[in-house]
Amino acid sequence: PSRCCSAPKLEEQCKQTRQPKLKFYSPKVWRNSKENSKMEAFELMEGHYLVGNQGIYKVQKILGEGCFGKVAKCTKLGSQEMYAIKIIANVQEGKEEFESMKLIQVLDPEVNHLMKMYECFSFQNVICLVYEILEESLEDFLNKNECEATPLTCVRALAQQMFQALKALKSIGVVHCDIKLDNIMFAEKKSLKFKLIDFGVAVETNELPIGAEIQATPFRAPEVILGLPLNESIDMWALGMVLACVYCGNYPFPDDYDYETIRAMVLYTQFDMYNDDDHKAFIDLLKRMLEVNPQRRITPSQALEHDFITMKHLAGKAKLSCCDSFFSHQSASKNPSKSSSSVSERNSLAKFLSNTAASLSSSSESISLLFSSKAGRTVQADASAQA
Repeated sequence: PSRCCSAPKLEEQCKQTRQPKLKFYSPKVWRNSKENSKMEAFELMEGHYLVGNQGIYKVQKILGEGCFGKVAKCTKLGSQEMYAIKIIANVQEGKEEFESMKLIQVLDPEVNHLMKMYECFSFQNVICLVYEILEESLEDFLNKNECEATPLTCVRALAQQMFQALKALKSIGVVHCDIKLDNIMFAEKKSLKFKLIDFGVAVETNELPIGAEIQATPFRAPEVILGLPLNESIDMWALGMVLACVYCGNYPFPDDYDYETIRAMVLYTQFDMYNDDDHKAFIDLLKRMLEVNPQRRITPSQALEHDFITMKHLAGKAKLSCCDSFFSHQSASKNPSKSSSSVSERNSLAKFLSNTAASLSSSSESISLLFSSKAGRTVQADASAQA
């Protein structure tokens, strides 16, 4: 039997941090009153049936709802198979999500850690998308367990799998455009398996809109804020923000995205705060993911070869799998000195990230950022930092 199956629960390790409950949020989305009434008129409830192309589904539980509609846990009649069905009131939005999912059907969802879709059908004037059932999102997990930090080995597993997902999307020229905490879910918590979900706003790279407010605000790349030409690297930035949030529970940059935000992004370069090799490798990876210039930002393929993922920096030591390494972390945490050190490091990183603006240079300086557009031109953004 696999060792990871007997590993202590991730929740138990997170609860050791004794820090305030995380409060994550998503940007406000205005609901169309017409579509809202349409969804309410549908009145989806437990025990109801949805008639699809491949079978009839019985609603067991409403998992959640939002501006798009509802997500229900359903059983396919004649079997014990469980599915998550997303019911979208806006037919056009439903069709767009279906088209986005069709783009990634050429990719293996298991190998590339992408949510699997089984079918799409129209029922009583709403669109129903049938997906595999997963466990819980990173946002729900962190909030439910009231933790400020996640073991670094879990962060490694998450990073490796999401890099593979981004590499696969890049290979077919697709950008997710909405990577955030609630769009990454546990497929299997015990073995630290994750999946990227919700491709409702995914587009082909050559169709990325310039100037549009894409991406959730805390995860929005600087080039999106500045209205510059875009490519798939906006997903890498968003993932970098996710990893920072998961590890220490704080957003690295202010979330109002005014002048101070860009100023912080440009000047925020000091990550040299750890002595151990694994933290150094993680911080180096984070710096490369949160590179302000998208042309210099690390790519998914490069990230998969980074020392933090390959663990080359641990040469001469036991190279455990991410899951076994997590198991090892449980035992190590029982050592008071090691546990105290780990919590102290996370607290320091959390404080450091949350006080980015305050730690900026006190002298006046001009920062010039050169971004290359698709046409080969460059756009220069100058920011003056006043004491």
